[in-house]
Amino acid sequence: MKKLMGFTLSILMGVAAMNIPSARAQDNQGAGFEIKPHHVGISVPDAEASAAWYRKMLGFEVVLRMNEDAANKMKIVHIRRDNCYIELFEVEGARPLPEHRRDPNADFREHGLKHVAFEVPDVQAAVKELKAKGAEIAYGPVDTPGIAFVFIRDNAGNPFELIQYKQQK
Repeated sequence: MKKLMGFTLSILMGVAAMNIPSARAQDNQGAGFEIKPHHVGISVPDAEASAAWYRKMLGFEVVLRMNEDAANKMKIVHIRRDNCYIELFEVEGARPLPEHRRDPNADFREHGLKHVAFEVPDVQAAVKELKAKGAEIAYGPVDTPGIAFVFIRDNAGNPFELIQYKQQK
């Protein structure tokens, strides 16, 4: 499985993957401090079940478990694969994922954060392995001359993208 996913980027590290110069290398007139991606947070109905799903499907390991028992009654599980972190949080009484959020194309028609993407060396191989493990395909795969991508749903219905950048000949 490590060979399959083999991504060397953190969540949202597309900048490095696309060979876009960093802000530090440019004449940056913006913020006077450095930033780098750390994690993405995903609200789920069962943090432990989602941690198990991400382990089985993508090879993530649990690195931290916490309970926040104040106002939110929240269980938090941090998972990691290489430099890629996800924070799964389960909030008591949270509303379920709306149906339109399960469909990436429909969800794009509403403002807000839409998905996280992981770069893979071979989208078709990733789809084959994930389907064999029982993963649900939300959209695709789509194969173009420059990229291939697919949207997968996690066990809670949250879509995420797998993307492959192809060498231009």
